[in-house]
Amino acid sequence: MTSSFAHPGLAEPRSKEEWRAYLTTPPPARPVMPPRATYQRLPEPERLLLDDARQDYHSALVLVRTEQMKRLHHNMHRRMRTNARQAPGARRGIVLDGPATIGKSTLVKIFAADVERQLQRRHPHRFDPTTPYVIDGYAVDYTPVVYLNIPAQATPKDLSTQLADYLGHPHTNKATRTAITTAVLDAMRLCGTELVIIDDVHFLDLSAREGKVVNDHLKYLANHTAATFIYTGADLATSGLFLEGNGSSRATQTSGRNTLHKMSPFSITNTAGQQEWAAVVKAMEDALLLYQHKRGSLTRLWRYLHDRTGGSICGLSDLVRESAIEAILTGDEAITRNLMDSIEISELAQQTYRRTQCRTTTTSKTTAKAG
Repeated sequence: MTSSFAHPGLAEPRSKEEWRAYLTTPPPARPVMPPRATYQRLPEPERLLLDDARQDYHSALVLVRTEQMKRLHHNMHRRMRTNARQAPGARRGIVLDGPATIGKSTLVKIFAADVERQLQRRHPHRFDPTTPYVIDGYAVDYTPVVYLNIPAQATPKDLSTQLADYLGHPHTNKATRTAITTAVLDAMRLCGTELVIIDDVHFLDLSAREGKVVNDHLKYLANHTAATFIYTGADLATSGLFLEGNGSSRATQTSGRNTLHKMSPFSITNTAGQQEWAAVVKAMEDALLLYQHKRGSLTRLWRYLHDRTGGSICGLSDLVRESAIEAILTGDEAITRNLMDSIEISELAQQTYRRTQCRTTTTSKTTAKAG
């Protein structure tokens, strides 16, 4: 067991090498838990090492594949299979639109990882570094997945430059957008790229002035590669991605060629929603490694957890993981409501919770007066 600070976590992949590291780096191993009495008798250095290992493990706690994730993954897989052997021309893509902290980036990265791992099982020779993979007479570095995270106010040239950097294709600062884009498209064809993820596409410059330029560039990329494009972002239905600049009433070819899927927080307005939310909480609770935690106590707080996080899967994960680490650091060894009340997650979640508390208080007062 090693200290949690010995190996820094993985950052968002910016190159094919970093993407491969994301794919091949295993999550922290689930440490073996000795009986509590034995744990308490451990010499302090050994106990601290076990605590470090447990904190690492909780930091990367189980990723729950929700029904929404499964449904969207199915639609993405179907779209890729539909695009696989069609005639030359733009493939239809998928756009995931939804508020922040709802899990869009996690969802698409898991899908892209599934795609590449499936290809590794199906075509292991393509990934064998000791045997060159040859396409059109060239020995190539097979790169079926491209994952880009867009920086703020990125231009079409920035997008092509990011693609070139991801693929490891050399270019100069003086190179034109057209030259970089042409080289990138050639590289993606030769490297066998099948899936391109453009995450946080709302960071592209989609203003009234640049919206059409961005759309034309995305259309050009989709026209000249056999890959399926998947975009994620916030408020995309009314952005320049689907309209020719903000305020325009004319839909772009981007909207005509892509299916828009709206992602939303978990709703608990019906029994099915309540059961699924509680099941997600239970899956996280079952993975905990805490000596004093009473099984089922966290799942019974499913409604409170929904209020705290606004139904955000990312907010729930943040709260449970940070609470678990706090329980280890303080020696409480259990996640309780009091402990979670002491944890502040994102300001968005905190604001949502404060509004929920205000509504609950107002409703209680109204009911009391009516009584």
